[in-house]
Amino acid sequence: MESKYYRIEEVATRTGLTKRAIRYYEDIKLIKPVRTESSYRMYTEEDVEKIVRIRELRDTLGFSLNEVRDIFELEMDLKSIFRGEKQDVELVNKSKEIIKEQIKLVEGKQKILNRAMNKYEELLERLEELDRSK
Repeated sequence: MESKYYRIEEVATRTGLTKRAIRYYEDIKLIKPVRTESSYRMYTEEDVEKIVRIRELRDTLGFSLNEVRDIFELEMDLKSIFRGEKQDVELVNKSKEIIKEQIKLVEGKQKILNRAMNKYEELLERLEELDRSK
């Protein structure tokens, strides 16, 4: 089965990102599109899905691009460990420590989100009280 490739304009439209942002993700090695002989970037469906995931991690969950890179690297390491390609004790221990750090990071973000949610719930209650009093 032949892979379908997308030009950067199509990827920008599908992901809602600018071409500049997509190129930046390549510059910092979060994605690696293939290049044509004339050096055009061509993106696979997997690249598009990864770009969407980067956007969700950044914009929705508040992860920095460095944190996104750490997540992707961890996932690659875990896949190779679970496939039996790497059984290095050092890599397993490193992965465990990174997972613990990610859990702390997510817990911190969860606390921030909970505070924001509580504030919005309070504001909503106050607005509803104002609405009822009219």
